[in-house]
Amino acid sequence: MSALHKLAAVKNGPEASWDDNHMKLLARMNDEEIEILQLPSPKYSAKNISTELCRIPVQKDHIMSSPWRLGICAMEDKALSKANQEIFRRLHVDGLIEVVLFGDKTLLSKRPEEWPICDFLIAFYSDGFPLEKAISYTKLRSPLCYNDLLMQGLLFDRRLCNRVLDYLGVRTPKRLEVNRDGGPRAYDWGLVQHVYDRMGLGIPGPREREATYERFHPPRVSLSEDGNTLLVDGRTLHKPFVEKPVSAEDHNIYIYFPTTPQGAGGGRRLFRKVGNKCSEYDPDLIIPRCITEQGTTSSYVYEPLLNADNGEDVKAYAVGPQYCFAVTRKSPAVTGVVLRDASGKEVRLPTEVSKEEADAAAKISTGFGQSVCGFDIVRNKGKSYVIDVNGWTSVKNQPRFYAQCADILQQMLMSHVAKQIAKN
Repeated sequence: MSALHKLAAVKNGPEASWDDNHMKLLARMNDEEIEILQLPSPKYSAKNISTELCRIPVQKDHIMSSPWRLGICAMEDKALSKANQEIFRRLHVDGLIEVVLFGDKTLLSKRPEEWPICDFLIAFYSDGFPLEKAISYTKLRSPLCYNDLLMQGLLFDRRLCNRVLDYLGVRTPKRLEVNRDGGPRAYDWGLVQHVYDRMGLGIPGPREREATYERFHPPRVSLSEDGNTLLVDGRTLHKPFVEKPVSAEDHNIYIYFPTTPQGAGGGRRLFRKVGNKCSEYDPDLIIPRCITEQGTTSSYVYEPLLNADNGEDVKAYAVGPQYCFAVTRKSPAVTGVVLRDASGKEVRLPTEVSKEEADAAAKISTGFGQSVCGFDIVRNKGKSYVIDVNGWTSVKNQPRFYAQCADILQQMLMSHVAKQIAKN
């Protein structure tokens, strides 16, 4: 029986349990000298961005034999979340695919040379994740990567992320940037080259700090006399608008409302959920931080506040270029109260994905090189706007998504294995 037919037969049997035997923390490798390969980045045509698994090319044929090891390279609080476990346990197939969790101790305390050797790798950033070590590991071991680790570096800066979305032709809100940090830049030249090789997009590279600020002139920023319009180097944005820190890790997002005969102005502070709260209204939130923090290097992105249809945001989840799942939730810009069901779970309801949203999902997954990638949408007057890209995320309490996601990830793995077998 071929590997592909064997996989199909196993999948039709009882569901595999992802217990301690399947979720292995491998012991330390034998102590031996390992030469770290200095390998070039993969190259893709700007007009034909690769949709296959990311692979750093090796200098000799890489012949795999089953069981194939699929490494989960992520912080334990994310890898062991209920939603991700639902996906990862479905990927395990006895005798065919072995799922291996690296674990925090391995990621943080051991050198990449000591990490488990895997044929395939799911790796994604969260707070505390050693991204540089993970990139070194992929260069050393050359696994087939479900997530392009270098491209994840673009997600740290909202400005760089927006530039990629613009280049991909994904609809985003109009925006103003207040840059006092020298402007958006890749953290190293390797990322600059990788982005250009992958998709033909040029992004600014790092500079010496002194050279950056010697040539950089901070923007002229002011607020109109009535306090309702932000002016940045002669460009204007009227309230209500959204203020986002340029760091995607900073979730302190503010909304500013206009003062009118019908409205008292003020603003709303958005933040990560605390109990049943996700935002709060502040009547004194009038002057944007780009004005109150002048003289600092604080930088912000400003966008018009789009009134979400039905007062709902859309959380979308792309799995490769062919599948997108989405749920709605009550927008934190509306009341700031998390809507929960009788069992205490946040209410998130599946929603149909429009053609425009499906196209955006395909572009985001392919362009950023992330086989699984979450992103946020605001639907406004029949149009959909992408307002954030999150990298690997998994929706809670949605078995249909877990099954579809695992099935597609398995298909990607087996498709590559079949090609390798055909070559040899």
